[in-house]
Order: sequence, then structure tokens, then C-alpha cells
Amino acid sequence: MYIKRNITPMVYELLEDFRVVAINGPRQSGKTTLSKEIAKELGMNYYTFDNEATKLTAQNNPKPFIEQLSKRPSVIDEIQMVPEIISALKISVDEKNQSGMFLLTGSADLFKMSSIRESLAGRMVSISLFPLSYFELNGSSKNVIDMLFSGEIKSFNFKKMSYEEMIEQITTGGFPSVQGKSARSQESWFESYIEARIEKDLSLVKKISQENKSEINKLLRILASTTSNLLKYSSLAKHLNIKDMTVKSDIEILEALFLVKRVTPYFTNRGKREIKAPKIQFIDTGLVAHLVDVDAETLILKEREMLRNLVENFIYTEFLKHSTYAKKSTKIYHYRDGDYEVDLVLEQKNSKIVAIEVKSSATIKTEYTRGLVRLAKNAKENFLAGYIFYGGDEVLPISKDGYTFWCIPFGVLFG
Repeated sequence: MYIKRNITPMVYELLEDFRVVAINGPRQSGKTTLSKEIAKELGMNYYTFDNEATKLTAQNNPKPFIEQLSKRPSVIDEIQMVPEIISALKISVDEKNQSGMFLLTGSADLFKMSSIRESLAGRMVSISLFPLSYFELNGSSKNVIDMLFSGEIKSFNFKKMSYEEMIEQITTGGFPSVQGKSARSQESWFESYIEARIEKDLSLVKKISQENKSEINKLLRILASTTSNLLKYSSLAKHLNIKDMTVKSDIEILEALFLVKRVTPYFTNRGKREIKAPKIQFIDTGLVAHLVDVDAETLILKEREMLRNLVENFIYTEFLKHSTYAKKSTKIYHYRDGDYEVDLVLEQKNSKIVAIEVKSSATIKTEYTRGLVRLAKNAKENFLAGYIFYGGDEVLPISKDGYTFWCIPFGVLFG
């Protein structure tokens, strides 16, 4: 069954205005399905480099290949597999100068691939497609980020789920291929997914040895155990017995493959001890749960710290997905000023921010507002609203030092 993706209207809009549109995102996030649907709707030709014959033709004859494709609007799926065509693509779109000529999909960030020499800057715009959001899974086109900035989130009518059911969903994640599968099948899928990314896709971003692949595999699993925490490069380097710069380079590769994200800090210029270190988050919580070998029951009964980190990662990924089709461009940060912290900070172009504190428990304490109050005081007129996402099922106000924040069940993110 085809699940409608909420970025679809934006892709159509971009194709009307730009010569080349690229849909980037992790493998198996649904790019092929979406691009085929758009090709069918717009009457575009569809080509994929997963087809060996098409791939070889493009590699051996890039200029004639692109000349043929440019006769009518075309989709090229998994373009990162044949970077040789980029130069010919650039020439073609410059000559014809028509909007909607090419829709590309890529499972590696096209601008981070060292093998691509020619930049399509000024000719191409990119949009990200991440694994399914729970709004998409439940057929909702509403946008959580829009609701947070407007305050509509306080009155949003959502379907309430049991705590156990929500954690079960979080450990499943949003990849289309794992939806509805048994726990055993999900485990097999994730293991083969990781193996394919490490063995097949790393070389698309950077020339790398088998030893380096093993090193990155270990790093990926360590990062999973520390998700939602500050990145400590020196600690990771010591653990893996490699240099700090090597750790940074390896994480950049994992980012280029859309496996992890570094969340940069938000600065107010008023906090005296604001932390500069980024946080690490994964693109999918099902992948994290697999890498650290936990299920919902284990998290709830034994691994409370990991549960809290995974809930924050879940909220981050849902915000990331919603940011791709929010009304206004929105960036996601974290904030820490000494021992005051706020888990997530959403900022729009007008500099207005919404702050999010995450708690995995169903109880609320006034002390949870410490970081929100500090950030509100430091950000002053830019501070629009603060929310505490928690495991309860009621929307509640909470006040501290003249500020009123709202406690929002993280169940709202299931739509």
C-alpha cells in the first residue's frame, strides 16, 4: 500500500521553479516509491542505477546518456552510484534552461561526496526524505512544528496510546520495510541494512579500506549507545584507539549516508558558559534500538537512561521529518549553559525560538523548567514558547519565575 509522503506537494512546487530537484535521504526511506509516483503523475521517464545495464551505459557514455534523457523530463534514481554523469547533467541543464528537467534521488549527500567534482549549485535544489513519520503512517498531513510555533499544539486532538505501545513504536522506527513485521524479521532487516550501508555505501562517499569499515561499524554501535548525548571526540578516539580527527571524519561519513546527525548548539550571546559541543542523534530510533539490542520491555523495566535518550532521539527525528514541509524553514539545535540545558531548540528565520525539554516519565516536576527558564532569560524577545514533552496523556501548564510553559504528551507525535 502506498503511503502518501508529506513532502510531495513541495517536490511538485520545486519542479516548477528549478531545473533539477534532488530528493536525498537514507536508503529504504521511500525515495524510489515517491519518485515513481511523481514520474507517473507528471509523465516523466524513470531510470534507476540499481539497474546494472542502465548504470553501465551511463558510466561508459555519460554525455550521450544525458542527451537522450534530456529530451523529456526524467527521474534518475540513486544518482550517487554514477557520479560520472554530473558534468554532462550540468551542461545539459545549462543549454536547455527549463524547469523540471530532472528529478534525482540520492542515498548519499550529493554535496558531501568527494567523487562528485562538478557542483550543481544554482541549478539544483535538494529536499530530504527521511523514514516515515507517524503522522504519515496515520494519514495526517498536519505539521507539528507549525503547531508548536502557533500554539495550536496545546489543543491538538490526538489518539491516546498506552505507554508500552508508544515505546514499542519508538523501537520499531519509521523505515517502511519494517512496518508490520515480527520482531525477528525486524532484527534481520536491520542487521542486513547496517551491513549493506557499511560494505556497499561507504565507498560512495570516500575511498576506504576493510579495516576502516570495521572501525566505522564499531563507531556506529558506540554512537548508538550514547545517542542524545554530547559528542566527546577524544573519548571516542581513545576507545577506538584512533585519532580525534579520524573520529570526526568517520562521523562525517555516517552523516553523509544519512545514518546520524550532529545537532549543533544554540547560542544566545548572553549565556556565560554556553557549550559549543554538538549532540549526536540517529535518523531512526528503530536502528538505534537494534544497535544497542533493546526492546520496549527491556527499556521500560531496566534501561531507564537508554529509554530517556531514545525518547529524545524519537522526538528529534519526528521534528526533523516535519521540518522538511513546515511553513517556514526551521533549524534544530540543543542548548546548554553550564549545568542548565534544553534538549531541543527550534529556530525559524525571524530568529524566534521554541524550546523543548524531553522527559520519558509520565510525571512532571517544577525542576524540569530550569533550563527553559535560563534559555528564556538569555534569549529574551526571541523566546516564543517552551514545552516539556513527557510520557503522560494530558496537556498541562506549568509556571516558574513568571514564565508559563506547557507539558505536552509525546503521544501527540503519533498523530
